Amino acid sequence: MAKSKTFILHDESVNTHGFRMLTSGVNLDEFRKNPVMLLNHNDYSLPIGRWENIRIVGGKILADAVFDEKDERAAEVMRKVDNDFIRMASIGAWPPEEKSDACSLMLPGQRYPTVTKWTVREASIVTIGANHNALAFYDKSTQEVIDLTVAGAIVRLMDNSPKTLNMSLLTQKLNLHDTANESEIVSAVQNLMDDNARLKSENKTLTDAIDKANADRDAANKAEAVRLVDAAILTGKLDAKAKDATLAMFDKDFDNAKAMLEAIPERQSIARQINSTGATNLADLKGKSWDELDKANKLTELKDKAPEIYAEKFKERFGVDPKI
Repeated sequence: MAKSKTFILHDESVNTHGFRMLTSGVNLDEFRKNPVMLLNHNDYSLPIGRWENIRIVGGKILADAVFDEKDERAAEVMRKVDNDFIRMASIGAWPPEEKSDACSLMLPGQRYPTVTKWTVREASIVTIGANHNALAFYDKSTQEVIDLTVAGAIVRLMDNSPKTLNMSLLTQKLNLHDTANESEIVSAVQNLMDDNARLKSENKTLTDAIDKANADRDAANKAEAVRLVDAAILTGKLDAKAKDATLAMFDKDFDNAKAMLEAIPERQSIARQINSTGATNLADLKGKSWDELDKANKLTELKDKAPEIYAEKFKERFGVDPKI
């Protein structure tokens, strides 16, 4: 019965080549269909076993090693694994399919883009891995393992250049001398961050003050609009039924609504009509009854000069409003 032991085949830390691969972007379909276990990525030799229970746990790819105990070479490797002489496994993958230069994905020590989409080809037991995150890439055209130690291999694989920081440009932007040390740069950056936080706070204070001033102005305008409309109704400029519509006009454009209201003439009162038409004459007519005015042939004159007084006399005599 073949024994099994769990290996970490992959994690998301930065490898010694200066890049990392996100577990969330891995494609395990091909590997799960043919989960061969090779020795040192040597696919010219027969597999020494298979991988079972391939799974992702906490950003790591885990798998259980099942050795072919009837194969002398596999049995020897299994013995060394069981006795803790061999501890490493290594993913064999196709070249990265998608990469990202996003700063949010970069970790300390990372010099190349983050691989965000990739496909596993195989996984091997390795005696000495290329690094603590043992990894191998296969050339799709030749099916050969790409030697990542060859100069330029990683750059070509990533199709990108190492991320370097132009310190001269940084010190220039921070208004520092070119020989500024790390402490001076950190201090300058911290000052910028502090200034940014202060400006945000001041901006919020100013915005809150403006909002309050606008709210106070709107409240004052609304109170003034009610006062003006009520006064216009009392002076006869407006019918009470028009109050809501006029207030809505004030809400939309206070200044124009106020100018419109001021332009409406006041309704002339009876007292004013008497004063403007001839105080003695109208006062005399107002003091007479309908019948007296009728006998004196003054109804027509009253109707022409003071229609409101005429209407009052008519209603007093006949009990209904006249049709003037």
